[in-house]
Amino acid sequence: MEQATGRDVVSGRPRSSIAPPDGVRDGAAAVRPVVLLVDDIEDCRDVYGQFLAHAGYRVVEAADGREALAKAISLRPDVIVMDLWMPHLDGWESIRRLKASPATADIPVLVLTGDAYAQARQEAVDAGCQAYLVKPCLPMDVAAQVGRLLADTRGGASDGRVHVLSERRAASRRRSESAGAVLAAVLGDLEGRYHEIDAHLRALDTDARELPEAAAHLVQQRLTDMREPREALVRHLEALKVIVRSADVRITIPAPRPSPRRP
Repeated sequence: MEQATGRDVVSGRPRSSIAPPDGVRDGAAAVRPVVLLVDDIEDCRDVYGQFLAHAGYRVVEAADGREALAKAISLRPDVIVMDLWMPHLDGWESIRRLKASPATADIPVLVLTGDAYAQARQEAVDAGCQAYLVKPCLPMDVAAQVGRLLADTRGGASDGRVHVLSERRAASRRRSESAGAVLAAVLGDLEGRYHEIDAHLRALDTDARELPEAAAHLVQQRLTDMREPREALVRHLEALKVIVRSADVRITIPAPRPSPRRP
């Protein structure tokens, strides 16, 4: 992504699990929701911005609070994703000014920050944010929270609570907010899911011994069929661990394939 230009990120059709609310998906008559992504770290704008665009949002960037306020007034975005530690004007003061202005007070704000301390979170809540996420976190978590804020705002169903996700405490904020750190979070989630699946397969292997012979043979055959893809997945996980440990990791979210047009 370009440095703080406010460039729109063109996206394709969203996935169902992180899609914007009904009525705002891509289409001839539909308008994609606008997300203003505010962060002074280019890696973060790059990774999270690409994923939000891939999920079906129109993403506009800002590199500090001053730029964010100007674009919030001119663009009236549907959701603002705001970092806290930024030069010129930090996120806390930016949120306070947004909420103090009638023109921007109703725009929901999702804080996305490397600061996991309770004091920072409470000050952001007092300033007026609606959700708080700690980096590095999964890009799909960010997209899901943006979708929830959109649905709450348009449906009038917000319960007034601030949603807080991820309590990870990073030793170094700047180091934690890299593309590599985001990839590490994705890898951790993927590895955890693999171990869950592997445990289920092992349990199925044990249970199959108590089944009638014909059924047990069928289960064992299915488990044998799963052996090669399971081993391949382990190799891929190990390769990803090597990539995550590399000094400089850049991530590009592939553009989704366009859906075939109906005649």
